[in-house]
Amino acid sequence: MKSYNTGIAAEYFIISQLYRQNIEAHITIGNKKTIDIRIITSEGKALSLDVKAVRSYSSLIINNVEKKENHYIAFVIYNDKFEKIDTLPDVFIINSMDIEKYATYFKKEARVYKRSILNEKDKWDLLK
Repeated sequence: MKSYNTGIAAEYFIISQLYRQNIEAHITIGNKKTIDIRIITSEGKALSLDVKAVRSYSSLIINNVEKKENHYIAFVIYNDKFEKIDTLPDVFIINSMDIEKYATYFKKEARVYKRSILNEKDKWDLLK
């Protein structure tokens, strides 16, 4: 249940951050969804966003990430401070078409490590 709560908290955190930047966004509903948030840009263009979250700071599973045009991934890393509501998580945003250059594979599992996405921190402009 902890990972589910982490994911839900991260989705609402991201939606809050988007609205604070005047970006119109909507959370999609469902248990097995590949798109967590739909975004409408100021030009009326539709983007989609997949949110991946972790309470610690090591790696995030990306097995269900789809490479698609106008589709992005937001990695939310709480750095072992999930319960500390006065501490914001780190947010890294990448285009889904670039996922391969960040991925590490272990048998059937694909992961992204924080160290591989450090240059993508707070790239909110990708979503505008």
